[in-house]
Amino acid sequence: MRSKLEKYVENIVRHTESSRQEKEDLYEELLIHLQISRDHLMEEEGLSLEQAEEKAMQLFGQEGEIGSHIQQALFPYRKELMLALAISSILASISIYLLHVFVAGEPYIGWLCISMLLSSMILFLPLNQSIHLNRKLWLNSLLILHTLSLLYGWLLISQLNHSTTVGLTIWEWLNIALTIGLVYRTTLYDYSSNEKHIKFLHGINITSGIMISFASLFIIVGGLIMIGELHPMMLVFASPIAIWIGLYMASIKLAKKNMKSALFIGVIPLLLCVLILLWIYFPVLFD
Repeated sequence: MRSKLEKYVENIVRHTESSRQEKEDLYEELLIHLQISRDHLMEEEGLSLEQAEEKAMQLFGQEGEIGSHIQQALFPYRKELMLALAISSILASISIYLLHVFVAGEPYIGWLCISMLLSSMILFLPLNQSIHLNRKLWLNSLLILHTLSLLYGWLLISQLNHSTTVGLTIWEWLNIALTIGLVYRTTLYDYSSNEKHIKFLHGINITSGIMISFASLFIIVGGLIMIGELHPMMLVFASPIAIWIGLYMASIKLAKKNMKSALFIGVIPLLLCVLILLWIYFPVLFD
């Protein structure tokens, strides 16, 4: 049965988002430090084992606070960047919604609710230190959904002819750039050094996903400009994004069994994007 000291250290480690090996190392280091402090208190102050453990934990600090400090040391400025992104996205979404209401008379309530929900969740995760889950996985998924929400907000801005649209477009793209940057950082920086192939696989998939999303949205915006409104057929041009998501998930799942096959699947969307770009800008190569 685990002692109070072991449970205390485990709670501290659970507040961090390191890899499993890093958490095990951190757990061992903290436990040894507290055991030394406990033994010292028993020798110097004549306390019992239980009393010494209680005092050692009291002197060390509250689990959530200590875990938060360690998390900040491991991933500097991530919390501040996420808070800035969440607040900026909330304000931008409200501005875009109000502009559409007053200029075009079209209240996009559904998009506003989704955007506000995603931004609020991004705001909630850095502030909440009591939840214990794989926040790396949840955060990545949340950031990807948030990127799609921001891109849709940009589509809404592009429909308007108003003096404030340029400023809102720049604001929205700054939010998109920050979100994409956090996706890269969360995916690549958080993995330990012995998972370089996984890092590379994630990097390829994210890069191809960005290119595919931008290409699909470019076509949708072009259709929006010509038609003047969103048409259900435009969803066909969003299908490459769904295909990319499927290939991304398949490559990551396959990586546990066969890394070469996983890399091959991950490279396919990127190669297609490169070939399409070459075909557009250098058509002579395909003659």
